This record gives sequence, C-alpha cells and structure tokens, in this order.
Amino acid sequence: MAQHKNTDRGYAWVVLVISWLQLVICSIVYYSPAVVNTALLEKMKEGVVKTSWVGSTVYGTFMFTAPVTSSLTNVLGCRIAAVLGGLLTLVGVSAAFFATSVDGMIVSYGLTAGIGSGLMDVSAAVIICHYFHKYLPLASGIQMSGGGAGMLMGPPLVRCLLDTFGLCGMFLILGAIAANACVCGMMFRPSPHEQQAGTKTRDTPGDLTHNLMDLEVDEHTHHTTSYLQRFRVTACEMRTVVSNVSFMLYVLSYTLWGFGESILYVHLTNFVESKGTSQQNSAMLYIAMGITSTIARVLAGFAGTDPTIGVFMLHTGMLGVAGFLIILCPLLSGSYLHQVLFCSMYGVYSGGAMALVKPITVELVGVKQLATGYGVTNFIGGLGLLLGPPFAGLIKEVSGSYGVSFACCGSALVIGSLFSLGIPIFKRSSTSSVYHDKEMDEAAAEEYTAVASETEGQMLHIH
Repeated sequence: MAQHKNTDRGYAWVVLVISWLQLVICSIVYYSPAVVNTALLEKMKEGVVKTSWVGSTVYGTFMFTAPVTSSLTNVLGCRIAAVLGGLLTLVGVSAAFFATSVDGMIVSYGLTAGIGSGLMDVSAAVIICHYFHKYLPLASGIQMSGGGAGMLMGPPLVRCLLDTFGLCGMFLILGAIAANACVCGMMFRPSPHEQQAGTKTRDTPGDLTHNLMDLEVDEHTHHTTSYLQRFRVTACEMRTVVSNVSFMLYVLSYTLWGFGESILYVHLTNFVESKGTSQQNSAMLYIAMGITSTIARVLAGFAGTDPTIGVFMLHTGMLGVAGFLIILCPLLSGSYLHQVLFCSMYGVYSGGAMALVKPITVELVGVKQLATGYGVTNFIGGLGLLLGPPFAGLIKEVSGSYGVSFACCGSALVIGSLFSLGIPIFKRSSTSSVYHDKEMDEAAAEEYTAVASETEGQMLHIH
C-alpha cells in the first residue's frame, strides 16, 4: 500500500503535538462561556435566556460556519487556516473588552471568536488525518485529549482571571492566549494531500531556461487556477457527502448530542451555584470533567484501533450512557462531592465519544472528503449547540427548576445513540465508494511523491 514517507511516522508525530497544543488553545476559548455566562448575568442583567445566547452563539457559530471554514482549509491549506483562525479569535475576544451589552458580546465574542475557533479546530482535525492512516484512531484520541486539557484548564483559568482582572481584563488576556494558535499554525508543513493537490495541475517545465519572472507569473497563474479547482471540487464533494445515508445518520446523532450536552457548557455553573456551590468551586468542576475526558479520549483512541470493537459501537454505547447521566444530574448533585463525581463520570463517556468523531468521519466518507465531511458534521451539529442553551433556559424559566431541562437534554443524547445504531446497516451499501476513496488517497500520495521529487530536481538544476 503506497504511503507517503511521513505517514504514521517522522514529522507526523510533530504535527500531532502541534495540533494538540492548538486544540488546547481552541478548547480554552470554546469552554469559557460556562464561566463567562455567570459573570455576564451579574454585569449585564439582561436575563437568563438572552444571556444564554452569548454562549450558544459561540458554539453555534463554531459549528454553523463549518462549511466555510472547511472550504477555506481546503483552499488555503491547514497552515494559513490555522493562522487566520488565531487572528480572528484574538480580534473577537479582545473586541469583547469594549462591549457594553449582550448584543455586543454576541457579535464580538460569539460570532468573530466563534469563526476563529472553527478555523483552528478544522485545520487541526484535517491535517492529523492527512498524516496518519494506520494509527489514525490512536492519533485522534491523543489529539482530542487536547480538548479535554482545554476543558480542564479553561474554566478555572477564566474564573481566576475574572476574580483578578474583571470581565474586561479577562477578555484581553484570553485573546492573547488565543493568538498563540498562530505560532502553532506556522509549524504546520503542507501535508502530502495538500502538496499533491497543489502540484497535480502543474505542467512540467519543458524548457529550463525560463527566467525568474516567467516562473513567478506561471506560479501565480497556477495558484489562481488551483484555488478555483479546489472550490469546484469542494462543491462536488459536498453533494456526495450529503447523499451518504450512513454519514447523515451519524450527523443527526451528533446534532442531538450537541443539543443535549450544551446545557452543561452554559448552565452547569449557574445550576450548581443555585445548590449552594461557590463560584470558584463551580469552575473547578470542569477540572474533574477535563481530567477524565482527557484520559477517556486516549483510551477510546486505543480501543478504536481494535477492529473487534469498532468505532460505531463505542460511539453508540458512550453516547447513550452520557445521556442517562445528564437525565440523572439533578439527583447526582445534592452535594459538592456528588457534583464532582457526576462531572467525572460524564467526562469519561462524552470525552471518549469525542475522540471518535474524526475516525468515524474518515470511515464513512474517506480521507479525500474529510474536510468537507467534517464541515457538514459541524454545520448541522451547530443547530443543536445553538438551540440547546436557550431551550434549557426557557424550560427552566417555565418550570422553575433545572430538573426538566436536564431530563429533556439527556433524552436528546439517548435518542441520538439510537439513531447511530443504523449507521453500520446503511454503511454496507456505500462500502465500495469508501474503498474507492482509499485507493484514490493512496494514488494521490504516490503521485505526490513522484511529482515532488521531479520538481525538486528541476528547481535545483535552475538554481
């Protein structure tokens, strides 16, 4: 089987470490609304439902713009997309310093930072799947543990910054942290798939006496043509991916998962504080969830490499158990110790399922269509993240307690796990197309190696 020399070894492991750090930074921003929501309620005083839209906009924008961020990643490459994501997150979070209302927070912190975080996430997800094949589930689990680490560090860090510098000062420092994603992005080498796409349409120079100006013009024309071709290819891939029934079942399961889980990201701190837990201790709950989530993501990556277990069965089981835990949350939060135990257990099952997102996407649509498939997953899944927090807040205001809200949100996860049971059934009908994609991926890597070697030799001769 033809593989690039860095597949599963060499610089692939450097990319894994860098993408892990980038995902830590992204997750610190992503999980910060859990603590920021309480501070906004105290400062803005615009009600639970409207204030919940700040956090839901962060999550919804992160997901809804996925087709755009994945297309930009396809066209610009993972390196530029990561740097652009870091800059947008810096601008959005820093602009929240000047916001004086919830509406201003939605535009700056919600929309701008949400788009930036989405670019960071997609670029990290795509490049890791380009560099790993045999060890992809393991690499994905290790990389996704960065999300658990961000969950572990983010809320306590934000709480500490709020207590020390206030809401405005916290946003400035958080923006500075997000800017470090630019450094991570600069260390991404163009992957074999990206370089193959860039050299595929290039004509081999027949006359090596071209002057440097001619070469620069040819290069500019080549890049313009390449970008247009990548846009057209992405549009075709979008139609193919959406018509894949097994993949769309997973997307539906993922959407219900986001709808139910979002109550923990936005309302958990407010809920436990109503039980008598202090603001500092409520933020510390995410440390317990982050620790177990980090461990579970790595273990799920190991388990996903075992064909006798399978990523689909792992996803179904973990998502179902996580749903029942959310339903039982009001009964498991009578004391702070019970709250820590609940968060620890939930981190195991939600973190393990999160580590399987990229391997499942690759299994259903292939590496060639990974960025497009990942974008579709996040775009449709964003509907759940966008509507979940306001829905939970509305149910709380109508019923007078969070008990009904947790029951409804937990049921969404259970239903999502049931939908995922049909994925293997419909997947059998599309197995041949996935094998075809894998063969195309192998041919692409082989062609890249040949063309790159030939081009390098020609450039050396010119110089």
